[in-house]
Amino acid sequence: MNPIVVVHGGGAGPISKDRKERVHQGIIRAATVGYGILREGGSAVDAVEGAVVALEDDPEFNADTSLLSH
Repeated sequence: MNPIVVVHGGGAGPISKDRKERVHQGIIRAATVGYGILREGGSAVDAVEGAVVALEDDPEFNADTSLLSH
């Protein structure tokens, strides 16, 4: 069985032309992380967590990390 990974990188607003490639690369990185976890035998939950962390760590995405400092 070949795992399938779907990553939603936001879309709450327009993406300017200058950001488009950076956002695209961030989504690819997140999908690659999730896919790698599945290929190594990890669970779907672990793959989702890995992909989400990759998106949260990418400054191109609006991951709210302000709560972490409180």
